[in-house]
Amino acid sequence: MPFLKNAEHTPAPKRVAGLDGLRVLAIAAVVAYHADQARFPGGFIGVTVFFVLAGYLTTLSVARKLSSDEGFSYPRFIGKKVARLLPSMLAVVAVTAVLALAFSPALLTKEKADVVPALLFFQNVHYIVRKVSYFAAAGLPSPLTHFWYLGVLMQYYLVWPLLLMGAWKINAKRRALTIVTLILAIASAVCMGILFDPSGDTARIYYGPDTRAGELLVGSALALATLGKGLSKGFELLPEGVATALRVRWGDLRQVVAALSFAGICALAWFSNGYTAFAYRGGIALAAVLTALLIGVLAEDEAPTVVGRVLGIRPLAYLSQRSFAVYLWHYPLLLIMNPATRTTAIPWWGWVVEILIILAASEISFSVFEKGVAALGERGPLGQQKPVLVFEAVCLVVATAVCVVPMGDAANTRPQTESMTAEERKAQAEAVAVAKEAAQKETYDLANTYFKDTEFAKAVESINATNFSVDAETGATDASVTLVGDSIPEDASAEFYEIFPNGYMDAKIGRQMTAGVEAYEECKAAGHEGDVVVWSIADNGWITEDQVRALVECVDSSKKVYFLTCRCPDAWQDANNEIIHNVVAQYENATVIDWYAESEGHDEWFWNDGEHVRPEGAEAYVKMLRRYITGR
Repeated sequence: MPFLKNAEHTPAPKRVAGLDGLRVLAIAAVVAYHADQARFPGGFIGVTVFFVLAGYLTTLSVARKLSSDEGFSYPRFIGKKVARLLPSMLAVVAVTAVLALAFSPALLTKEKADVVPALLFFQNVHYIVRKVSYFAAAGLPSPLTHFWYLGVLMQYYLVWPLLLMGAWKINAKRRALTIVTLILAIASAVCMGILFDPSGDTARIYYGPDTRAGELLVGSALALATLGKGLSKGFELLPEGVATALRVRWGDLRQVVAALSFAGICALAWFSNGYTAFAYRGGIALAAVLTALLIGVLAEDEAPTVVGRVLGIRPLAYLSQRSFAVYLWHYPLLLIMNPATRTTAIPWWGWVVEILIILAASEISFSVFEKGVAALGERGPLGQQKPVLVFEAVCLVVATAVCVVPMGDAANTRPQTESMTAEERKAQAEAVAVAKEAAQKETYDLANTYFKDTEFAKAVESINATNFSVDAETGATDASVTLVGDSIPEDASAEFYEIFPNGYMDAKIGRQMTAGVEAYEECKAAGHEGDVVVWSIADNGWITEDQVRALVECVDSSKKVYFLTCRCPDAWQDANNEIIHNVVAQYENATVIDWYAESEGHDEWFWNDGEHVRPEGAEAYVKMLRRYITGR
């Protein structure tokens, strides 16, 4: 049968109540993920649900227009999409800039680089080129990070209708077009799996229009197969024997398919993790298929399933209409209301207040923009919309100002070591030299005595390695410490050498725990093997128990090993700290230095990224090391 050229197969417009609840479920998962990634690590699956819904509804809409008397206008289609999306997006950009300037200038600096790609719908490509990770962004994220989704969506809007128009013109068969669409969806999922690198970043595959197209195409294939009339309509594309068998049992299967699909989506949204291979090698694709199955059952003309009745309740329909507004506003508002420097937990009522603020902002945005500017041609005289248009003009001016006005030092972020002048470097070196001279280590050398290589010599060596003194005036200690870490201890390097003049620090920005053993071996080869080894290297990504064991065991068991917990506004913070505590407890020569607990309640110690330390934080950090190592 030709693709939709028979009136019998033209999808009739109808509202499926259950899809409203599915949208609310998806946006709830996304908001929960952005609010607390540690508790809801799989909330990003909500975006997959949105993609499948978008592919399904867009394909039905285009197909309906193609088969109607008025026909399909591609320019009008794109124009309506832009008119619906852009006014709200522009408002978010401008209002976020004003709020950031007032409450979190560092976010304004992050927003500056994203305004143009966000408003021109290529944020996802922009992030791929810049290699900006969604799951492991360095420092503060941009408040416009979530606009990547709209970039992928608009790129689909630009390409897919053209392909459908081509299929229409060549009288493509519905079965053949559905199969081709499914093949493209599978190819996209396979591409995602192949490009996934367990040791690399996921930016390329998470933002890629090719790797994310699979989810949209699964929804498109469902629309082509069912024409919006439910899964049973798609049976006619199957071999006759299979189709007949399914029709006979479909009355009983509908409830099971709906329940299992719904449960599967919820399970994936709860248990998935954006850092694991499962997500990219089947997890996201599975979520897309389960979403398509659920949509197919919800769209059935027969009596609704139990899941359909639950998802179709009226309050969810109200919230569903505002899901786009909630998506746009929730992320920047969460970032502003929850500064990264906060070192205490938010009470339950605090979350309630924040959710209410997000819902209020979304309600205003929906009423003013989605029902206002986006529908100018359908809402009467232009004069009635003048206040909204004036506000949009102001928003455009603000967005332009964000792009062109220099930010200066408004971000209040940590200074880079490279910015130190030659005089400052010289002064720091002199201070370190003075501290070293004031705290020379007093040891007992038995190398040329009768006691050489005896048990007594080993006992004395142990005393030399653990009996450290602290200068009462300077606070410097004679402890010989080798510290291997990431950029956090690097911030305290000057303070470290003042307190540990016999110490050595090897800290590197962005260092992963997997690079720790190699870094320590390089320290040893260079003659920087201290009596005490400190690891501060858990801030830049998810770690494993095996990685922690490797770091403890690469140090000679006669040496004391200390492992710092991390404080960072990232999803892995709590999980990493738990692993450190659990593994270190298994070694007699290892001890945890709990930086997370030490810094609790001290917001003033951190720069605005909530991770790197200010001078007062650096001082506290180093004094904490001394206290654990020397007892003073």
